[in-house]
Amino acid sequence: MLLRSLDRRHLAFLALLAAVVLTYSIIRGATSTSDFKNPYRVARVFWETGTLDIRGEPRYPPTIRVLLAPLAALPIGLAAAVWALLNLAAVAALPGALERLSGASLREQALPWLAVLPFMLDAFALGQSDPINLFLVTAGLGLARASRPVTGAGLIGLAGMIKVLPIAFWGVPAVRRRLAATAAGALMTLLASIALLVVFAGWGPGLRGIAEWLTVLREQEGPWGLVATQNSLRENNEALAIVLARTFGDLDPGLLRNAVSLARLRLDVIWGIWVAILAAMMLTWVGCAVRARRAPSERGWLGMFALTAVVMLVASPIAWPHYFLWLLPAALFLARRRRLLVAVAVLAPLGMMIPVLRGLGWHMAIALVLFAIVARELLTRPAPAPAAAGL
Repeated sequence: MLLRSLDRRHLAFLALLAAVVLTYSIIRGATSTSDFKNPYRVARVFWETGTLDIRGEPRYPPTIRVLLAPLAALPIGLAAAVWALLNLAAVAALPGALERLSGASLREQALPWLAVLPFMLDAFALGQSDPINLFLVTAGLGLARASRPVTGAGLIGLAGMIKVLPIAFWGVPAVRRRLAATAAGALMTLLASIALLVVFAGWGPGLRGIAEWLTVLREQEGPWGLVATQNSLRENNEALAIVLARTFGDLDPGLLRNAVSLARLRLDVIWGIWVAILAAMMLTWVGCAVRARRAPSERGWLGMFALTAVVMLVASPIAWPHYFLWLLPAALFLARRRRLLVAVAVLAPLGMMIPVLRGLGWHMAIALVLFAIVARELLTRPAPAPAAAGL
């Protein structure tokens, strides 16, 4: 129905853009010059040997090795083509999912999509899973808002089985009076994940794989672990903790690239500042969750979706530029602020083009500004809620 609302010129332009992006994504994937090679490699190892290679790619949950194993049975070029098509299908379905969740028409979504376009293109170029996960979470929240919260929480859990960060969005239906159903969906995801690993990898290897993954995450993948292992400190990682460490922390300048050092604070002080900012955002999130219950259903759900996405980005020790595709809910929530979104649409590509800006956390700064504006609208200007069951 959404596509039917476009005239032929718009459809032709979108088709051409999709063809170019798809072709480029497939070429990058087939030549192993995109990130797709990383989950493909560990899934291929599992397909050929039945071994859960956790340390080969610890940032992906163990379940991705099993879920992608059938795809990894294909040559990497063909697998990259299928993966790119799945991402394209997710992007094509996402406007409809957003409309079901927020009530925003395709026309109302146009400027928010433009604001996050650089991040979407980056996700395609790198063969990442963000479009798929964003669709799964959006569709899951739409189901939770309607009348199928357990199924909705299960879809969010499926996104978490691909990449763990999306499980943060269980918080949205939980605070929208769907706590029991969300807990049931989360439990269903946990049991399904364990069953998937145990059935295909074996009881012992499956459980050991989970334990090893949790150990590696704790030891190596927190911000302190990244510093200790001298990993992912370059400018493309715009995670707040790493940006603070690069800019204000006592780090070896030889480890940094395109960074601007303004101070030499101890790293424990830097981590304390990061935790304090995150705690303040969580308190704001809780306050907004309470106030959002007085807002219209669509605004309440979309607003909490937007805030949760930014909290997720700030909490993560890794935030590559394509992660900021998750700013789409915030952009859609603020769709009436056209000048703001035009500014985002102009500023976002600057960060993609200028490494020093990424080193300073350019896109993370945009995310924090959007968080503050969304939170302000929820806290200070909630519209009276209708007496409907869909709250």
